[in-house]
Amino acid sequence: MKYSLVVLIALFIIGCNDKEIEEKIRNVRTMDLVQSQATSIHNFNGIARSDVAARLSFNVSGTVKRVYIRDGQSVKEGDIIATLNDSFFKLKVNEVKSSLKQARVKLANAKSKYKRIKKLYVNRSSSLNDLDNARTTKESAQANYNAMKNRLEQAELKLSYTKLRAPMNGSISNLTIHKGENASPAMSIASISSTQSIEVPISVPGSLIDNVKEGQTCTVKFDALKNKKYKAIVIEVSHASNQRTTTFPVVVRLVKHPKRVHPGMSATVRFNFHNNVNKNSFVVPLHALMEDKEGHYLYIVDDIKNGVGAIERCNVKRGQLTTDGIIITSGVGTNMKVLTAGMSRVHEGQKVRVEN
Repeated sequence: MKYSLVVLIALFIIGCNDKEIEEKIRNVRTMDLVQSQATSIHNFNGIARSDVAARLSFNVSGTVKRVYIRDGQSVKEGDIIATLNDSFFKLKVNEVKSSLKQARVKLANAKSKYKRIKKLYVNRSSSLNDLDNARTTKESAQANYNAMKNRLEQAELKLSYTKLRAPMNGSISNLTIHKGENASPAMSIASISSTQSIEVPISVPGSLIDNVKEGQTCTVKFDALKNKKYKAIVIEVSHASNQRTTTFPVVVRLVKHPKRVHPGMSATVRFNFHNNVNKNSFVVPLHALMEDKEGHYLYIVDDIKNGVGAIERCNVKRGQLTTDGIIITSGVGTNMKVLTAGMSRVHEGQKVRVEN
């Protein structure tokens, strides 16, 4: 009786131990390693600008009479930005108009005299010398009249220059002029930026410039607009490097111009460069790659039988970060089962059950 009781207790203990061992076999998730085409992510910083920008200045000198706009204001083509005192220019126009009127009278008289002498010459009542003199007088009067017309056009043009108008639709910035100040043709008084589209110039290192082509798409994020991404297209690629930084200028343009995006905003341009990974390279999720004092490593499940295998550490070398994960350049092979979850709860040699 006592012997039977001892046997029962022993069997119970052994059963409990088997159950405990079975419970220690943890379920894990894995992925099969396969060779993959990958894309590498690269970010470049830049400052947004208008696709068209110009500095504004008067074409004549004078005293500023009035400023019609303020810094940052949007304007339409033809809107008046500022005006100069135009009194002198109006006097000049009136003076030339008076001279033109006199030249018109002289021309009319010269033409009439030439016509009369020409008839007399035909009737042999005037000499050839009189006819030549009349023709010369008429031609001189005509030349003087034409010169006065040109002077009037110039005077009226200079008068129009006293009104500085917006050459296009855009936004005004860097306004530096005020009423009562003197302006000259060489002095910039403001800048205007087109509101049609936005560009972002960036600098790309020489090691990556061959990956950038005109017409290539990318995305742009602005520091001031969190969690917003905008599609852009490469419109310029320069293969002349900046000698000081050995980088190459590239310009991207937003496909659409959101109202919240303005010139001067800090931007980050993101490219996904497609890379052909070599036959010994694989891509795994970034969180599957671990690191300790010995270097980078992955946990794989090996010797799998009936869904149960053993954890094995594989020391690896990492490559570039891609949109699909991190490239592993050595240490693993095709169809290995890499642990993708619960890495911190297992150890080398531990038995685990692979989930389908």
